[in-house]
Amino acid sequence: MNVLDVAVEVIDALNTLNAGYMLVGSLATNLYGIPRNTNDADFVLSPQITDPVSVSTLLGTAYRLDNQMSFESVTLTSRRVLTHTETGFLIEFFELSEDPHDLMRFSRRVHIEFLNRPAFVPTVEDVIITKLRWAVTGKRAKDALDVRSVLAVQRTSDIDAVYLRRWTDVHGTTKLLDQLLADTKHV
Repeated sequence: MNVLDVAVEVIDALNTLNAGYMLVGSLATNLYGIPRNTNDADFVLSPQITDPVSVSTLLGTAYRLDNQMSFESVTLTSRRVLTHTETGFLIEFFELSEDPHDLMRFSRRVHIEFLNRPAFVPTVEDVIITKLRWAVTGKRAKDALDVRSVLAVQRTSDIDAVYLRRWTDVHGTTKLLDQLLADTKHV
């Protein structure tokens, strides 16, 4: 079993529960950019619709939900961790915050087929915006590399530049976006 198998089991559980969710993080980035390895899967959950305990209960004993909710300093939201006991793969459930962009990206999420399963993911613009924000606020170089990857692959796509610039201006990440756009111009 690999992290994708684990992610599919969690997606199936979320769909069974009619959950308000969105697959985010590396797996969502891999949809739009050059895939990279990851040992976890990240989901944003709407707390009004879904709680991690329900998901864990549905998945059964193959998964263990950490009792303690934690605050994640990069995403600025509450987090619960679900561990696949056989492999140690982690599923991180982030609570949908009241942050204006967090709410906007959740409302704009798109319904796709992910490994032959229906799933909800952020738009390409929202992946870029979020990863830029994490790269700057969390000083996480891997997030800037993820944005570079997405821009390189999506360079001929119809990315909504006005929407992208609006949020990078709000978050103070426009300079990094411009650097990464220049880097990928000749890729």
